[in-house]
Amino acid sequence: MAKIIYTGEGCTGCMACVAACMYAHDKEFGVGASRVWVVKEEPVTDNPIVCVQCEKPPCRDACPVGAISKIGDLVLVDEKLCIGCGACVEACPFGAINIHPAKHVANKCDLCGGKEPQCVKFCPPKVLKLQTPALAPKAKVK
Repeated sequence: MAKIIYTGEGCTGCMACVAACMYAHDKEFGVGASRVWVVKEEPVTDNPIVCVQCEKPPCRDACPVGAISKIGDLVLVDEKLCIGCGACVEACPFGAINIHPAKHVANKCDLCGGKEPQCVKFCPPKVLKLQTPALAPKAKVK
């Protein structure tokens, strides 16, 4: 399953990933419109938050109108069906969904629609990576 992962250390909090995401999706910059966030955690560390494209997405199960679906590796929001109720926001265990401030619909990572994820491309310290099935770590056999 393809997903964006944070390598675990080295985020500088520069927000380049956030800006790249906003521009890739909305062609503008605006607070809350990104599909990736950087949160400050104690003691003074920055942590990128992005959808992990769950195998069994709780956001999908929580959606009262069926606007969230799993298609292949991606968990996607149908903006035409979404009513912006926020049930998915509350259901996400990773805090990786918000309500788009202008569109008033669920807003989450879609891996840039199958193109190169812009947050990964423009991350200066290169701590965000696109993990694909071929690159996923192999389970150890006991």
